[in-house]
Amino acid sequence: MRDSGRGGAGFTLIELLVVVAIIGLLASLLLPGLARAKAAGKRIQCTNNQKQLATVWVMYTADNSDRLVANGQSSGTINTPLWVQGAFYNITDNTNDTLMIDPRYALFANYLRTVKVYVCPTDRATVKVGGRDYPKIRSYALNSYLGWVGTWDPRLSANYRVFLKHGDLPQRMTASLFTFIDVNPDSICWPYFGVYMDQDAFFNFPNSSHNRGGVVSFADGHVEYRRWRDARTIAGYSPDYHKHKDISPSNPDLAWLRERATVHR
Repeated sequence: MRDSGRGGAGFTLIELLVVVAIIGLLASLLLPGLARAKAAGKRIQCTNNQKQLATVWVMYTADNSDRLVANGQSSGTINTPLWVQGAFYNITDNTNDTLMIDPRYALFANYLRTVKVYVCPTDRATVKVGGRDYPKIRSYALNSYLGWVGTWDPRLSANYRVFLKHGDLPQRMTASLFTFIDVNPDSICWPYFGVYMDQDAFFNFPNSSHNRGGVVSFADGHVEYRRWRDARTIAGYSPDYHKHKDISPSNPDLAWLRERATVHR
């Protein structure tokens, strides 16, 4: 019996241990659920980002006589504006949001006035340049076979169609032709996402930080979550990302991307 003369009755050691054990059990049950909810929230935000990009991509064609927004290798000048500009092997491009929100450089700038919509919430918050951390400014890239201007990247095959007008898109592909894709943060570089159509190799790795998958948008404006099947896609490892050629034989994710990138001439 507790001593009735002690005033307020305290907890015994056994009772305290029981309480601690119950709290630990509840935490073990709740924390995984909270982590899943947080991850789901980030995927929803990424989906919303790409929904805005996909909508603007369609709006641009309507505002510009059916012409697809310009895509390709960034010059970083006002002479050849693209949907956005920047090549991240150029150190200054990693921090120069002018290339994304200034209408003289970026054709999407008249529609989207904030860098936030270009950044996946699972991406790294910062990038280190010259020993200092700067906010990350872009996580997404546009299918290289859509709206390309300038000299074609010779590393990619010329035997496949590059679409310049929305009306040129095959009717059967408008719901399956991908536009924007969430890119592996080590692999992203140019404004475009390259796809090798005639070999099993990654030009760019897709992002896999959304529960081993990423977010992809399509020419009809809808957005999907795609969970990658191959461990090599999920790892996204390259000894040199700037070479843009990582061989991955019989990779089903590469086949999936090719089927949704373009068609043979």
